[in-house]
Amino acid sequence: MAVVLVALESRRQDEQDVASIAIAQGESDDKLITETCTKTPYPAQCVSYIKANYKSNDVKGVAGLGIIMAQGFQLKAEAPKDILFKMISAGKRPDIRFEMIACLGNYNYLIDTTMPEAIDAFKLGKPRLAEAYANTAAIGVSNCEKRFNGKSPITNENNITHEIALILLAIAKQL
Repeated sequence: MAVVLVALESRRQDEQDVASIAIAQGESDDKLITETCTKTPYPAQCVSYIKANYKSNDVKGVAGLGIIMAQGFQLKAEAPKDILFKMISAGKRPDIRFEMIACLGNYNYLIDTTMPEAIDAFKLGKPRLAEAYANTAAIGVSNCEKRFNGKSPITNENNITHEIALILLAIAKQL
């Protein structure tokens, strides 16, 4: 937006031109999102996840998109974590209790440690570190599903969070 204001001051545009310049700025944000997401394994989902975050309107660069995607992972990972916690607390499925506890621990670690570290790595301009954390998330979710031989009580949620982790990994690799 500072660039827009500088251009306005130097060219002394009227209010109507301000509106058209602001729209052009929004279009460039859409272009960044689209260009970045086309280089991920799930382009349509990538665009959808990013645009679902109101902060995507103010995104600055690919690293900013990585931060938004890491935050999206944290948000989406709450669902499988909550399901597992409720099932364990209610004593449901004692035959897979150990696996559920292990997955719950995995999700807690990914939400509370891995994603905040990935966000910090993007902010500090350390894309390889962000990439490593995204990879950790993808492996962690995949391992959770493997504990149940692909038939967990949270397969759909694991698939979504795994997808987001792979998108995040692809974004980090673009830096």
